[in-house]
Amino acid sequence: MIKATLYVSRSKKGSVVLDIESDIAKKRPLSDSVFREDEKIKSLQPGEYEVEIELEENSKKIIALSLDGYIIKIPENKPVQKYQSETGKKESKTANIPEEAYAPYNFISLDDKVISYYKETLPPKNSFSGLTGRINLSIETKTPLYIRRTLTEKEVEELTQIEKEENNKDKMREFNKNINQSFSPASGKFKIPGSSLRGMVRNLYEIATYSKISYLDDHKLYFRSFADKAITLRTYYAERVFENPNQWNSPLKVKAGFLKKDGKDYKITEAIKYYRVKEEDVLKAKLVPYSMATYNNVKKRWEKNKDYDDFYKKHPFKHIWFRESPTSASDQEPVPLVEEVKEYDSALQDDYKEGYLVFSGWMPSKSGGKKKHWIIGAPISISYALEEKVVDDYYNDKNRNSINLIDYLNRNKKEYKDGIPCFFLYEDGKVTAFGNTALFRISYKNSIGKLLPENHKSDELDMAEALFGRVMKKQEDTINGRIYFDDAVAKEAVAFEKPIYPKILANPKPTSFQLYLKQPSDVTFDTIRHYDSPDAKLRGYKQYWHKKGDKFEEDSPDFDPQKDTQHTLIAPIKPGAIFEGSIRFENLSEEELGALLFVLNLPEGYCHKIGMGKPLGLGSIKITATLSILDPKKRYCNLIDTGYTNDDPSKYLDAYKELLKKHNILNTENPWDLMRFRELKKMLDFANHPDESKTEYMPLNQFRERGVLPEPLKVK
Repeated sequence: MIKATLYVSRSKKGSVVLDIESDIAKKRPLSDSVFREDEKIKSLQPGEYEVEIELEENSKKIIALSLDGYIIKIPENKPVQKYQSETGKKESKTANIPEEAYAPYNFISLDDKVISYYKETLPPKNSFSGLTGRINLSIETKTPLYIRRTLTEKEVEELTQIEKEENNKDKMREFNKNINQSFSPASGKFKIPGSSLRGMVRNLYEIATYSKISYLDDHKLYFRSFADKAITLRTYYAERVFENPNQWNSPLKVKAGFLKKDGKDYKITEAIKYYRVKEEDVLKAKLVPYSMATYNNVKKRWEKNKDYDDFYKKHPFKHIWFRESPTSASDQEPVPLVEEVKEYDSALQDDYKEGYLVFSGWMPSKSGGKKKHWIIGAPISISYALEEKVVDDYYNDKNRNSINLIDYLNRNKKEYKDGIPCFFLYEDGKVTAFGNTALFRISYKNSIGKLLPENHKSDELDMAEALFGRVMKKQEDTINGRIYFDDAVAKEAVAFEKPIYPKILANPKPTSFQLYLKQPSDVTFDTIRHYDSPDAKLRGYKQYWHKKGDKFEEDSPDFDPQKDTQHTLIAPIKPGAIFEGSIRFENLSEEELGALLFVLNLPEGYCHKIGMGKPLGLGSIKITATLSILDPKKRYCNLIDTGYTNDDPSKYLDAYKELLKKHNILNTENPWDLMRFRELKKMLDFANHPDESKTEYMPLNQFRERGVLPEPLKVK
């Protein structure tokens, strides 16, 4: 989706003449009849209009145009015309197939098979009815390792205070500079926390024992799509937002209203109507002190006005009187226009209506960018209660760039006693999403957890829960863990001489469904699955690729540590460090112990990943595990004998294999022959990891191309 300026004029015969200009292409004719003959376009007066366009990948031909939410697309059966590029070379139409994506992570296949563990077979407490012992760990760092130290009580209080403050970037930067040390408690020795080891081992144990996936942040994701490459997504957005997506002046399904907090609950009172108003009319009425954009004479382009940006984030709403434009002036618009606005006062104004002006962020284009604001009319007597989950999902939408309505409401409840203006979507008898402009980000109907295989949604006990423990609402359903992880203490470890600024880590974004969801082998932009597709499925357990770990430091010439607010200062431990730790276990079966040993002692050349910075190659470690079994009689009936005896793990590994055979999962003698373990082995391969150009984060513009992430075994 690219911002552009559409120039509309008329020929001597009265025909529509169109030109288009964007940040990536000079002004040129837009001659395709699909655009020129569209009724919406033909109704436009001569002038400049802010639009969004979609280009065909190689030819750069415009194949879709969005004007105020109305979308015009070249039909798929209509050949895309070729045009002369700036080099004079004709470029051809590309296939409707997503390119291959790449990322520092991938997924181990998830299927519906879950091995249940019957609660009745759990060993009784305070007894020795199974295998008890210790697994000693020798851990070597193969790449730099960084696990941030824990905060002191005073630092926690300081951080809490900083997070409450507005414009806190400078303070946050200074705070982060002072907590860069690696984990090292009062003893002064570097350590790998037992909790970090526990999380790493549990993740692998779930894969090995076909347990339910845990650590899943189950919530609904939000999206907004007009000219997305994924046709399935933009069609779906249009179907939910517009009454008739195929009609250019279709009214919106979106409603407007006022969001209010009532005790602990939230509700929205519907407004009578909503409108658009031109920025020039708002400036003329002196309702806002700044225009949304300013012209940079040096760079010869329009840019975001920082003064306006600061203003609208602090004052996103304005109480006003307004007068609606005559019907003849706005009957071609999907949202009616307002011709005059003025500041609200208590005196009733003839021919004026009461409402709220809604300010929002500016969007760029050659002509000056966004030129209209929204207006919400007076409330009526209809109210809708918001489900707690809807509020939580909205609040947790990390990709929203606009103001957070919940935060703003809670800070300004006294000023807005009747609630703050908002827009919302009412579907299936309830409010499903809300936002601060009419074409806002809406939520998928499915949550992430909804896409799990059915057996992964069950409350039945699985092997990972039986070993690591499970907390349930009812105390009698809670399972105590039978495995305990000690901190691994450094025997030999040296930190880098000075703290380092690593490259910025892109946050994992499950909104990129082309990466996080299973896609058909013959996927096209017409068939790509999103979270509400009927057959949408999660890809599986997330793992990070190994790398050399020697290119993690920020080396951009534009990086200025004195001004930067995004980088985190770290002091990692160098490769070659040796840590020693242990895992204690009680009353395990041979199968459980075998599965545990299987995920700890990897084949030669294979490593685990732990700590921060995994996408940059940090945290690759080699674990050597040795088993000691406890004989309770020797331990507690003898003052000299510890009761521990080194044991051969092979019989326990055999028991684990028999478990997989019993459940019709394994039909060979090697679990690594199974597809999910072949994928896991590929991702744990440190000696022969893929080319690092295939396991780095893609640039932001490539995410928009909706390239599909290949399966691990196809990454070379």
